[in-house]
Amino acid sequence: MKKFKDKFFIIKLGIDMVNKIGVIGAGAMGSSIAEVFAYNGYEVILKDVSMDYSNKGFNNIKRILNDFEAYNKKLPEKEILRMEKNGIELLKSQKDKILENLYKPVNIESILKRITPSDSYDSLNNCDIIIEAAFEDQNVKNKIFEELSKYTGENTIVATNTSSLSITEMASHYKYPNKAILMHFFNPPYTLPLIEIAPSTQGSDEAAREVYNLLSGMKNHRDKMYPVMTKDRAGFIVNRILLQVINEAVKVYDENIASKEDIDIAMKKGAGFPMGPFELVDYVGVDIVYDVLKTFNNVYGDRFNVSETLKNLVLAGYNGKKSGKGFYNYAER
Repeated sequence: MKKFKDKFFIIKLGIDMVNKIGVIGAGAMGSSIAEVFAYNGYEVILKDVSMDYSNKGFNNIKRILNDFEAYNKKLPEKEILRMEKNGIELLKSQKDKILENLYKPVNIESILKRITPSDSYDSLNNCDIIIEAAFEDQNVKNKIFEELSKYTGENTIVATNTSSLSITEMASHYKYPNKAILMHFFNPPYTLPLIEIAPSTQGSDEAAREVYNLLSGMKNHRDKMYPVMTKDRAGFIVNRILLQVINEAVKVYDENIASKEDIDIAMKKGAGFPMGPFELVDYVGVDIVYDVLKTFNNVYGDRFNVSETLKNLVLAGYNGKKSGKGFYNYAER
């Protein structure tokens, strides 16, 4: 991998030419991706199938930014309380200095001005990079790439945010397949800094280099962004490993070896996971995890056999936090 990076990413090309970003899909993930680019100073077109959906995504970005501002405002107070609990007596001038140093106001208005909600493909025709963040369905994504062929030029990079599907297949539906690439953000991208990048089989080194260097120069609310290179294989790096862990956790639960609560505690306190596997499934969405596991099962075989427990939760409509119930009942919490 080091040799790969040395060969392709020493020279920065094209970054200064990227000004406008298009995002297709204004749901939770698409609107969050749009927010990150606008936060980094880029003009963003946020497109969905209707203005109602696009405006809903825009309102979600407002909520993200307001939450970020509220979080920043609390930082000085938390630090002062921490110091006072440790027996440190602070003068008012010292507290004011802590406030000055720790509170970084968010210019919400200027960020929002960079984002334009849209329901039209025409609005994307001047974008330098377009990121598709629609439903995790290969046919849906293929059709989007096919439609984009009518509105983009040969220099436009078109990316997908898929967590498991084939960018090579999507590229085969695009007019300029050498410009098709994976750009997989993690949820939520404004706090999780990792992005997996994979060129399509038809993709060019130049497109991969430009995306890698662009993202390397960006940051989210907490950290700099960290792009990593992978190949176009189902699940790429993180989900291929993580979904195996989740699948095994469900098997341990199905075999009555331990309760879901104790499995979550064990993985958090023993393996250092920030969330237990069942908490994570409910956060991501039981239906999404189930669909990805089915894809992996088709590609990789029996090691990704899908639990009947997951299937039955999806059939019951218990899709996690978003539905109020998954492995845990959030109405009771």
